[in-house]
Amino acid sequence: MPRVWLLLLVGILGCASSERGSVPAEAPITSEVPMAESLAGTAGETNIAGRNHGEHPRRIIYTANVDVVVEDFEGVPGRVADLAEQFGGYVAGSNVHGQPGHPRRGTWTIRVPVEQYEGLLSEARQLGELRSLTSNSKDVSEEYYDIEARIRNKEKTESRIVALLEEATGNLEQVLMVEQKLDQVREEIERMQGRLRVLTDQTSLATVSITVEQIAGYQSEEEPTYGTRVNRAFRGSLHALITTAANLSIVAVALAPWLAVLAVVSLIVGLIVWIVRQIRRRGRKAQGGAEVPLPAEVVDEG
Repeated sequence: MPRVWLLLLVGILGCASSERGSVPAEAPITSEVPMAESLAGTAGETNIAGRNHGEHPRRIIYTANVDVVVEDFEGVPGRVADLAEQFGGYVAGSNVHGQPGHPRRGTWTIRVPVEQYEGLLSEARQLGELRSLTSNSKDVSEEYYDIEARIRNKEKTESRIVALLEEATGNLEQVLMVEQKLDQVREEIERMQGRLRVLTDQTSLATVSITVEQIAGYQSEEEPTYGTRVNRAFRGSLHALITTAANLSIVAVALAPWLAVLAVVSLIVGLIVWIVRQIRRRGRKAQGGAEVPLPAEVVDEG
């Protein structure tokens, strides 16, 4: 009986191996298309041609970057948050530089349902003067449905191994071997399910990055006038000067405690050197004033 039971186990594992071989390898397809093409139709609702024969919707990851310029930054963070809420999304991250009274810059990452992707882009470009807009799409349909198929095959293997364990009458070594294989299959299932959850999140919510920069009197870079170029050069130089002065003052404040310590140490070292020199000088004077004994020849002549 144990031999028959072991043969059944080998047959199940062999079926599992053949199931893995029947599933195409994971190979995500990347597709970067122009803005007009990427926004044509409703995002994520087209059917897969070829392998899926129109049975499953495409799984596409949509990402975009919107870069606009404004003269007044006040109120921009609130407008961005309202945009995310308006299109049923949320602000996943934000980063704002600068302070009121100085040029400011902010970047926001917004996640919205793919159905609202086009609408959000249309409204985001109205936040200020559009400087650039890029849109990308990545088709992960093949990877997504391949993982689904592999999970189904693994779950079938798991069910057969569990049934075999329930009817097992073999020795302890064989039971432990089967349980080890069952743990391995379940670990593979969990790993694939985790990847599937990531792809589901990425294909159900589009990611839009919005950058807003404050530039007073901004004009398009295509044909700036002479006055605009001079104004930009002056403002850029002034901003660099202010930034440099601020950085130097911060460095000076940071070095102040160390400079004080160095001054005290230098004073102590200087005092020690002066004392040593004074001792040596007095020693030389003492040697010069001492009585010098006369030679023996001079004493005899006297």
